[in-house]
Amino acid sequence: MGFQVSPLFGDNMVLQRNKNINVFGTGDDGTIVTVMFCGLQGSCKVTNGRWQVVFPPMGACRMMRMTIEDGDPENSLFFENVAVGEVWLAGGQSNMQFELGESVGGKEALENDDAKDVRFYNVPRMTCYDENFEETLNNTQWHEFEDKDEAEHWSAAAYFCAKEMSAYLDVTVGIINLNWGGTTASCWMDRKYAIGEAAVWFEDYDNYMAGTTEEDAIKAYREWEEIYSVWAKKREEYFANTENPTDSGCEEVCGKKPRNKPAPCNPKRPGLLHECLVKRVAPYTLGGVLWYQGENDETHPEAYYTALTNLIRCWRDDWNDDKLAFIIGQLPMYGGPDPDGDSWHIIRMAQMRAYNTIKNTGIAVLLDCGEFDNLHPSDKRAVGHRFAMQALEMCYGGCDGAYAPVLSNAIWRGDMVELQFKYVPVGFKIVGEPDGFEVCGEDGVYVPAIADVSGDRIFLSADEVENPCGVRYLCKNWAEIHVFNGFGLPLVPFSIKKFNFR
Repeated sequence: MGFQVSPLFGDNMVLQRNKNINVFGTGDDGTIVTVMFCGLQGSCKVTNGRWQVVFPPMGACRMMRMTIEDGDPENSLFFENVAVGEVWLAGGQSNMQFELGESVGGKEALENDDAKDVRFYNVPRMTCYDENFEETLNNTQWHEFEDKDEAEHWSAAAYFCAKEMSAYLDVTVGIINLNWGGTTASCWMDRKYAIGEAAVWFEDYDNYMAGTTEEDAIKAYREWEEIYSVWAKKREEYFANTENPTDSGCEEVCGKKPRNKPAPCNPKRPGLLHECLVKRVAPYTLGGVLWYQGENDETHPEAYYTALTNLIRCWRDDWNDDKLAFIIGQLPMYGGPDPDGDSWHIIRMAQMRAYNTIKNTGIAVLLDCGEFDNLHPSDKRAVGHRFAMQALEMCYGGCDGAYAPVLSNAIWRGDMVELQFKYVPVGFKIVGEPDGFEVCGEDGVYVPAIADVSGDRIFLSADEVENPCGVRYLCKNWAEIHVFNGFGLPLVPFSIKKFNFR
């Protein structure tokens, strides 16, 4: 096997402050590996092909050097310009993958920002089924913002988040960019965590494979890849050359997106990205995770709460960190083919439920960051800002305005319902009309409600409902957003019924 250090370690890397620092790699059993950093030295023996040296928590610093050796001077490694600061993993699918150079404000940022203390490590979008996977992974490096050819391909949402965190904390912030468009939560977890409702994606895959051979599945997938590459090129040309492009307009010009084919080598296969990528990144010490994903789980939205909960558990076990911070990006509004449907709403509610039930999680409410007919909204500045506010408040304290307004209590007053909220310190800000609220009577049929906004409370009623038994807000895939708190954060959707409100 020979002595190797994980490819995440190299020049310009950022290590996590105030936590034990894991330095790890592979080698021949029995080899003694020694690591020297910041005046400290640690050694360990390679066991079962792996080694790991752990340094105690350190404060922030810059311009440091790390040396790693295995007793053979020819194998000594020297890493320069190492910083100790904050390390966050930016994970998810295409909206986290969306590049800085394509974002609104991205080109201006590349030209004008002085983000000396922001660094990125882009995990390559390859799997162990790809011919050059190991070579590509081993050649991946940390990059500073000054390398603009690289920076334009950074995650826009993660960049804007890291820039704000770095300025606020006055430390170097490193982002490990680990995302892949079109993936479900199941792609990122070990199969043993896919229990209960979360097993549906693995069961779907198993059922498909039961009707074919592995060879035929791979052949069908490779044929799909060729068809998809032609379609994707047409799509790229459409979005690059069309004023105000939309998803429906793209479909008219380019045809429907070719349907993906399950296969063992398909990166969208449940569990594959965890096996090939997540396990390569862990246990690189993190401050936390920024997670923007869920769009592709809309075919099984009812399973998303369990899937997200189990994914968080899986990753915390991978990193051996039960308190690993995990900030969830709540899906924005999106019309797409079914604006009045509720699949995205179900996922939004699952994301809020996960935030409410799992310790050390945050939620960046992105409700107003969507576009009616564009799955990939091009302005990621607000997305990055809200991730940053959640991270700063949750992990470092003192960030005003991090939380979007959420329902805290409902008082049923005959023909009217009084709603009380948290995180509305100076009252609501209404843009246009306060619509999107609905009430129902004992028949369970919801009708639009009249909303009377008074300070931090909202009173709902409807002429045709004498005795409201349920209220809800924005329970569909798409709606205009009109209700915000004083910090400009949108009111979080909700749905409650009389007598069982909690």
